[in-house]
Amino acid sequence: MPRRWITSAFGIFLLITISGCSQLVESNYSTYQQAVQSEASRGDWLPAILPESASNIREAHHLETNQVWLSFEFPPEAMEAFASACTPLSYDQVELPEMSPSWWDEKALKDPWNAFYVCDDPASLGYLAILGTGEQAYFWSYR
Repeated sequence: MPRRWITSAFGIFLLITISGCSQLVESNYSTYQQAVQSEASRGDWLPAILPESASNIREAHHLETNQVWLSFEFPPEAMEAFASACTPLSYDQVELPEMSPSWWDEKALKDPWNAFYVCDDPASLGYLAILGTGEQAYFWSYR
């Protein structure tokens, strides 16, 4: 009897663990073109501000909360074009995400040399952080 109870308890634990993890969907794309042709663009998970010159794109979204996280690289000359669609903010005006995917670099986001923006994406309100190097950006939104 105790063995059956342990097996049942383990099964329930495993089911809860698996179902909780499946809510976060992550994708990687080498180029903007790959990202646009993917499921992420069909689900409106990619923000409208993502520049066509973006590369090394990492995207994650949570199916239940509709939160989106994005990291990408871009050539410095492209920054003005896509950042101009957003409004500059100071760091203390930024609402950092409470949860994030494993690759999310929260320490890098807290650097005072970063440029922060709020973006009125057609599907959501999002935040954009351009790291101090000027060649990598993070975007997150709460839909």
